[in-house]
Amino acid sequence: MISFKNYKILSYIVLALVVVISFALTNLLLNLVIIGKLSGYVIIYVILNLLLNFSMFFIVFRFAQQIIEKESALHELVKQLQTSKEEIESTIDSDEEKKLNIDEIVQQIIPQSPQSFTIEKFTEKVLANIAKVSDIVQGVFYIKNKGNAQFEPSGKYAYYANKLPAPFIEGETLPGHVAKDKKILNINNIPENYFTVVSGLGKSSPNNLLIIPVIEKEETIAIIELASFKPYDKEFEKVFTKMATLLGKILLKIK
Repeated sequence: MISFKNYKILSYIVLALVVVISFALTNLLLNLVIIGKLSGYVIIYVILNLLLNFSMFFIVFRFAQQIIEKESALHELVKQLQTSKEEIESTIDSDEEKKLNIDEIVQQIIPQSPQSFTIEKFTEKVLANIAKVSDIVQGVFYIKNKGNAQFEPSGKYAYYANKLPAPFIEGETLPGHVAKDKKILNINNIPENYFTVVSGLGKSSPNNLLIIPVIEKEETIAIIELASFKPYDKEFEKVFTKMATLLGKILLKIK
């Protein structure tokens, strides 16, 4: 397929040939007139001129048509790009609105003057504050007992089971694996009875679980286990990561 630029050049070449041939035929006609042989050649000359003029007209017409089509396509492309730009800007604005102020939320979670709390009251206050800024329906705060290396329940939120959550060690149960791996675990669509098997949250029905390790000096010193009816997004994972970093330093001071 001939490109737009090549078609334009070709049109100019053909147009120039038409002009040259027209001059040549005109010169031939004048010579025929001079020598008196005009009759038969006049008809041929007229036909050739008509054909050449028609060809020139067709070329110019096609050239103009190509220009119109290209301009129309360019206009449509510009319109599409403008629409895409507006959609992207709208998406960026929407994403900016969804972004959380991590530092502000962490300040709302961690109680003021933590040294004035006992470890039990402090961990319960942390869970209660988490419930205010997110949609948790249950929570358990485990503290590592250095004597037996077990993570034992300290603070609880909306926990109504008859038995306390069972303690665990690193590598045991789901929270134990998080303590060992030292990474937040975010699980969605957990079956209804899942918690009774691997979680300390009892027979609750929430199907979203977030387990957060609290690490200090490369050691997991606490585990926070949160249950919710709604999934935890990446932004809240960032909030809890920042929270856990600060809690690691604070818990050592309270002890």
